[in-house]
Order: sequence, then structure tokens, then C-alpha cells
Amino acid sequence: MRDVEKTSMAHETNYRRTRRRRRGFAMYALVVVVLAVGVIVTLSMTVMFNIQQIQVIGDAKMYTAEEIAAATGISAGDNMVRTDIEAAEQRALDSLIYVEEINISRQFPDTLVIDVKKCEPTYSIEYEFGTLTVSKYGKILEDSMDAPEGLVSIKGYTPNEPTVGKWITSEKERDNRILQLFMDIINEMQLEVPIVSVDMSEAHNILVNFDNRIDFDMGTWDEIEYKITFAQHIISKQPPDKEGYMMMIGTNQCSFRNKADVEAGKEAVEEITEAMTNELGELVTENSQIE
Repeated sequence: MRDVEKTSMAHETNYRRTRRRRRGFAMYALVVVVLAVGVIVTLSMTVMFNIQQIQVIGDAKMYTAEEIAAATGISAGDNMVRTDIEAAEQRALDSLIYVEEINISRQFPDTLVIDVKKCEPTYSIEYEFGTLTVSKYGKILEDSMDAPEGLVSIKGYTPNEPTVGKWITSEKERDNRILQLFMDIINEMQLEVPIVSVDMSEAHNILVNFDNRIDFDMGTWDEIEYKITFAQHIISKQPPDKEGYMMMIGTNQCSFRNKADVEAGKEAVEEITEAMTNELGELVTENSQIE
């Protein structure tokens, strides 16, 4: 009996020693891993991954590659891991007036790629002291007394800081919202009949000109996208040379007056009725007519 007890105690002692060894080994392995990771991180932020090459791609040919790289504030020899990409992109956008977008990416181990997109003059915004030429997404490119030709004219928007190189803003949040909605529609929607001008001087009586031939009084600024889509749907069905004045009535009806009739002093009004959009946002026509 005593021998059996001794053997059992020895086995238990060995088991405990083995468990302690395993715990010690696990702790040792953890320390080694932590130290290794620390060394790698330190090296990657000091010696490794330093920028050796800066590539500039895109279509902003009004600037040299050297000017674009310098505008980011990044130089050869800077560490790729420690470089604040977002801050560098913002510095370049603030410095390069005619750059609309800039994206910087890392290509390890030592290359930085700067992808730039030039501004597209799209809008002319009239204000108290002249006209601002504004890019597709709202960057001020020029401040002059004369309105450039071929751009979408915006009236009734008061810029807060009309400075070239800045993004256009107004102290009136409502005006910012209206302008952004129209920019989204003009930039993103495939308009069959182009918008030539927008007069937002009165937020409850917004006037939109299509193709220099149809003046559309869309009323209030709510549901702008629906109203523009509605007007496009109506106008696109008419002869391409038809001119006149259209006014939104309610949610699915417009009145229309021919330009020739108005100039002749006639007050004939035609009504155009359309169904509301369905649940998919598509126009469902019930009745549409202009004589």
C-alpha cells in the first residue's frame, strides 16, 4: 500500500512540474512575441518603409509632378507608416486650386502614389461683387465681373467666403442644401434636357431653365429631385424647339404656356397631368398631353 501511495504522489508532483513548465514556456513565448512585434513596429516606423519613390498620376496637367508632391508636404525619406495620408491630401487640396480630388496610397515597401483629378468648371454663381466660377463639386476657381459662357448659372446664393481655392459655402444652411441638391442632380443624373440656370433667390419659388427654352417654376425646394425628374419627363415628350413657361401645381400636375402666346398677350394655359412615382421611384404615366 505504501509503495502505491508513493508512486501516486510522485506522479502528481511530476504533473504539477509539467504544468508549471508549460505555463513558463507560454509566458516566455508571449514575451518573445511582444518583443518581436515591438521591434518590427519600431523598425517599420524608423528604418524600414521609408519613401524612396513618389509617383504622381492623374489628369492635373496644369501642375508638375514636383509641384503636386510638394503640395502634399511629403518628401522622399519620410516614413510611410508614420505619414498622415489624410492630412497630406487636405494640404494638397488647399494648395492646388485646380485640383478637385486627390488620393494618396502606399505601395510597400517604399513607393507613394498620388492620384489627382483636375477641377471641371461647371457653375457660375452670381453674387454681390461679381461671379464665381465653381467646379463640379463646389471648389471656387475664379472670381470675376463677367459670367463665363457654357456653365450652369446659379442666382440667389450668397457665398460666405468667396475666395479662390476654397469650397463654396453660405451662412444659410438652407441655401447650402438647395445648391447641393441641384449639384447632385446635374452631376449625377443623366438629364435628357440640360439645366441651364437655377434662380433660388426665393426658396419657395425656385425657377429652373431647361435648354434655354423652358422656364420651370417648381415652387418650394422640397422634393427637388422628383420635380426635376417630373419636368424632364414632360419636356422630353415635346418637340425639341418648343418654348414656354411651366409651373408645378400640387404634386403631379403642371400648367404650361407657350412663349409665343405669352408674347402675343394670350393667356391660354395647358394642363399636363402625370401619375405619382411608384414604390420603385419610377414615373407611371396616366395622362400626359400638350397641344
